[in-house]
Amino acid sequence: MLRETVLNKLQGVEANVSIVLNDLTRDKWVLRYKENKKFPSASTIKILIMVEALKQVNEGKFTLEQKITAKDSDRVEFSIISELNISEYTFKDLIILMIIISDNTATNMLIDMVGYESINKMAGVLGLSSTVLKRKMMDFEAAKAGRQNETSAIDMAKILQKIYNKSILNEEMCEIMIDILKRQKHKDSLSRYITDEVTIAHKTGELDRLNHDIGIFYLEDIHYILGVFVTDAQDNLEAKRIIGSISKLVYEHFLHKGR
Repeated sequence: MLRETVLNKLQGVEANVSIVLNDLTRDKWVLRYKENKKFPSASTIKILIMVEALKQVNEGKFTLEQKITAKDSDRVEFSIISELNISEYTFKDLIILMIIISDNTATNMLIDMVGYESINKMAGVLGLSSTVLKRKMMDFEAAKAGRQNETSAIDMAKILQKIYNKSILNEEMCEIMIDILKRQKHKDSLSRYITDEVTIAHKTGELDRLNHDIGIFYLEDIHYILGVFVTDAQDNLEAKRIIGSISKLVYEHFLHKGR
């Protein structure tokens, strides 16, 4: 069975690994392994920020095309906005950049606009018991002080499942989110060993010796969510290899053996 095959792959792995696998086509959990373990979220929490940002668009607080100015004080490392000599972006641009290239300046600007309290309230509404936003991206002083953003594999799976089912916001906003997630540029984890062209709506996260990747796979006969969260790996390359090898097993199972 797929569950046993995947778990056997973890034999000898010293890193901490959580796995969630949901057959969306049959609405069935196939595998939940250490799914409630709380991890530093890294950039996966940006999915939650996107949801709250678009909720506030629905409420009329912002518009997708409204122009936002990126000030010098907003710019942080690991950000294309910090590299470009462009100061004005639409609200939707910021969301896209936050997700598809994990831009930290865009993320921090959105946090300022929609607010910590609203983002964490959304986590509560969605039943994400392990997910909390405590600091902005690249705020290492806050991290040292113990203010770490946190989540779990099951929490991120729940939020993607609601986006897929279009039950988290209205249909238009869910389709926008799926489209953005499908445009993800970081493809060296879940799709690392998959040579076929496959559509994945996903979000990665990376810190030192920590890599997460979770997404919706769109195969011809089945759609599924797979999330693999890895901490305490020997290095980030090992973490990405773990994610990629598990993802390949799951993909080949559904591709060749059905459900």
